[in-house]
Amino acid sequence: MAYFPMFIDLTDSDCLIIGGGQVAYRKVKVLLDFDARVTVIAREVSSKIREIAGKNNNLQIEERQFEDSDLKGRKLVVVATDDNDFNSFVSEKCNEANIPVNVVDDQEKCSFIFSSYVKEGDLVGAFSSSGKSPVLTQFLRDKEKEVLTPKLGEINDLMGQWRAQVIDVLPNEAERKEVFQSILKYSLDNDNLPTEEEIKEIIKERKDSPTIPFEDVVKESGFTMDELEAIMDEVEIE
Repeated sequence: MAYFPMFIDLTDSDCLIIGGGQVAYRKVKVLLDFDARVTVIAREVSSKIREIAGKNNNLQIEERQFEDSDLKGRKLVVVATDDNDFNSFVSEKCNEANIPVNVVDDQEKCSFIFSSYVKEGDLVGAFSSSGKSPVLTQFLRDKEKEVLTPKLGEINDLMGQWRAQVIDVLPNEAERKEVFQSILKYSLDNDNLPTEEEIKEIIKERKDSPTIPFEDVVKESGFTMDELEAIMDEVEIE
């Protein structure tokens, strides 16, 4: 069974990790990497988690036993203990409350699983084997690191800055796509990103040479859509 890939915004979302060992430490780092607010509840918490808490106000530690009320208001829950009965109990409680839950190394008790990912700024690439082969997804992640460079993160930020303006100036989707393709090509072909003036010139060139909608081409041809499709089927296009 393949898992559906879905990206969610965890910024300032309350997430709970139950457990304080090495596995919990890894999950803490992942959630904080996406700006979540994380609470770790465990009777004992590792020094590595304590070290992060000393540097990041988004991480809170509560050294105590878990209580049912701890689930209230959580965006998601991660269970990282070695008590199978307890893990099952928390998983059931989360499912009853419609809270996404991940029980580490027990896929049957999970309503979601973590992916192997690469992150450069807001640009994120992720892989999942649907829990079958973490080694394979880690291999793919390492390969993706070779492609997903810091510069691509900068290009993504640049396009995000111009997106609203391009949409406002060019209502035609095909024209907008050509603008962003030109920005991408320039960025990849040069050591630097295009300047504001250069991007404005790219937009102007596209605006001055508008794409003719296909519906207008059909209308001007004098043929019906079916007739044009029949003609195109008979003609070999190089």
